[in-house]
Amino acid sequence: MNVNFWITPDEANLNPEKGGLVVYDKEAPQERSFAAYNSEENTPKILEWLNQSGAQAIRIPYRANRAVVFNSDLLHETNDIAFKDDYLSRRINITLLYGYRQHS
Repeated sequence: MNVNFWITPDEANLNPEKGGLVVYDKEAPQERSFAAYNSEENTPKILEWLNQSGAQAIRIPYRANRAVVFNSDLLHETNDIAFKDDYLSRRINITLLYGYRQHS
């Protein structure tokens, strides 16, 4: 399980419809390692696979003190961010992970 929550004030987010999380309705393939689907260099391949498999994206906009709880096997990414450019306005995401990935 994955629990994400955000603590930066909403006023710091310059685009209230974004800045949060995108969760896809497809799990990472069991045969791929954590490094394989968590690597920047593999992002284009992963996005192509999601597109070809007909994955649907659920976009959760950023809100201070909002928590998102989901199956961490689901592919997910940070949505586009645009926060004010000062120290106190940095987007702070806290992630808690629970359990182990089950191999079939």
